[in-house]
Amino acid sequence: MRRSMTALSILLALGAAANLAQAVTADEVIAQHIAARGGADALRSIKSVKRTGHLVIPGFDADVRVSDVRARPGKIRQEFSLQGLTQVQAFDGTGGWQIQPFRGRKDPERMSADDTKALAIASDIDTPLVDYRAKGATALYLGLEDVDGTPAHKLRLTLKSGDSITYFIDPDTYMLIRDVLKQTLRGAEQEIETDYGEYEKVGGVYFPMTEEQGPKGSDSSSKQKSIFEEASANVDVPATVFAFPVAK
Repeated sequence: MRRSMTALSILLALGAAANLAQAVTADEVIAQHIAARGGADALRSIKSVKRTGHLVIPGFDADVRVSDVRARPGKIRQEFSLQGLTQVQAFDGTGGWQIQPFRGRKDPERMSADDTKALAIASDIDTPLVDYRAKGATALYLGLEDVDGTPAHKLRLTLKSGDSITYFIDPDTYMLIRDVLKQTLRGAEQEIETDYGEYEKVGGVYFPMTEEQGPKGSDSSSKQKSIFEEASANVDVPATVFAFPVAK
C-alpha cells in the first residue's frame, strides 16, 4: 500500500508540474520576473549600479577583489585586483577594451567583436529579458526543468545576433537562478552557465549578490564565484570610466 501511495504522489506531482507548465507563456513568466525584481518603473529608475566584493577561484587561495559597474545606456566595467595589479574589461556601449596585467599586458587594448559579446549582454542593467522584442529578440517558453532540486521555469531568448540565452526562473520567487549563454566565438560554439543567488534590494530593485560561472554542466565546486558584499544604485559614474583610455 505504501508503494502505491508513493507512486501516486509522484504521479500527482508530475501532473501538477505539467499543468503549471501548460498554463503559462514566456511573456507571463517574464512579467512575473520583472514584478518580482521590483517592477518596470523601479527598473527604469536605475541609471547605474555598482557592486564590490571578492572572487573565489577554484584551487586558487588568494584574495581577489572584484568591482562591477554598469550604467545606462549599455555600459559596463569589471575589475579584478590582486597584489597591486588590476585586470579591467569594459564596454562603452559600442566597443570593448581590456587591460590584462596578469598576462604581462599593462596597456589597454581593444577587444574583438566576438570577445565583446558577453560584456555587451552583461551591460544591460535590466537584462535582455526586459523589452526583449524592442531589442530584436524572440522568446520561447520550454516548460519546467530541475535545477539542483528546484523545478524552474525554462525559457529561451534568441538574440538579434543569433546567439541565445536560456533562463531558469524560480516559480515561487520568480527570481533568476541560472542562465546559459550560447554563443558562436571564432566559428566555435560555446556555452557558459551562470548561477545567481543571495538577492538584495538596491535602489528598489533586486540584484544578485552571488554569481557562479563556468562551462555548461559544470558543478558548483569548479565554477568561479563572485561574492558581492556591497552594492549601490544611481552612483555618479563618469563616462570616462567606460571609455578606452586616451594616452596622455
